[in-house]
Amino acid sequence: MTVATLLRVRRRRTIASALISLLIFSSATQSTYGDDSQLPALVDAPIPANVTPTISGIAADRPTPYKDRCHTQQDLTKSESACVYGDRKSKTTIVLFGDSHALSWFPAIERLALAKKWKLVSLTMSSCWPADILAWNSTKNALMANCTIWRTDTVNDILAMKPKMIFVAGTRGFTTVDGDMNLILGDARTATWEAGMVRTLDDLKKASKLVVYLADTPVSAVDSPTCLRAHRNSIAACATPYAKAVSTKWLAEEQHVATTEGVMWIDPTPWICSTEPCSPLSGKYIIYVDSGHLTASFARTLEKPLWAEITSQ
Repeated sequence: MTVATLLRVRRRRTIASALISLLIFSSATQSTYGDDSQLPALVDAPIPANVTPTISGIAADRPTPYKDRCHTQQDLTKSESACVYGDRKSKTTIVLFGDSHALSWFPAIERLALAKKWKLVSLTMSSCWPADILAWNSTKNALMANCTIWRTDTVNDILAMKPKMIFVAGTRGFTTVDGDMNLILGDARTATWEAGMVRTLDDLKKASKLVVYLADTPVSAVDSPTCLRAHRNSIAACATPYAKAVSTKWLAEEQHVATTEGVMWIDPTPWICSTEPCSPLSGKYIIYVDSGHLTASFARTLEKPLWAEITSQ
């Protein structure tokens, strides 16, 4: 599919569904997700001696698909590898789908797949969120046309797989444009995302009876490796205020879409930020590999709460 064809398709689409979403969704500032006043204060302490990963090893502590090139990079074609993990011989398949924030979940979901003896297919692309919207490369100031191509091909692959379960996630920090290459901001951006996410979820529901929407994770206000190297005697020096780490408005938007679409929605915020301010560590585990992605070591610890939440719904 050419870029010109992609743009013509977008131009033919109306914004009716987006406008309806804006009317339905409340823009109230009060959130049901709690706030920093409900959290215990972070107790400052030095970085523990057994910190995992080591500070010098943070940058390399990434999910396996980064290392074996199963995570598609911006403006590049998807991997020719099958990108299969877990129990590769299993007749039961689960799928992880989304952008790099979705890939942050890979270590937890891989551990789950191994425990349940399931096959895991990892399908992720950098800066290519799962919502069916145009992807804008802010670095190059250009349309990332292969994102739409990758997303369409990937959804078709998932439809053919008919997996037992699909995990889907994406960043809230995306940049998108309309068919005329005009930047979309504010409520219009949110409405565009919502309409695109609805289209994606509608397709995924055709592939599996269990679609699990993982809400976007809290972020760090600092680059974790850089800050922790400079402040080995104070984890508080690298902490992030809850209001900066978490967007309760975006969580409400994600939950609204998931609930409307009838898919399972899971908010991992309490597993990642349990104090005010949000700590850069969880016990001995360093949470962030940079300012927005989880270390593989920490993400593996989320397998049990993730599965407990799935089975409780």
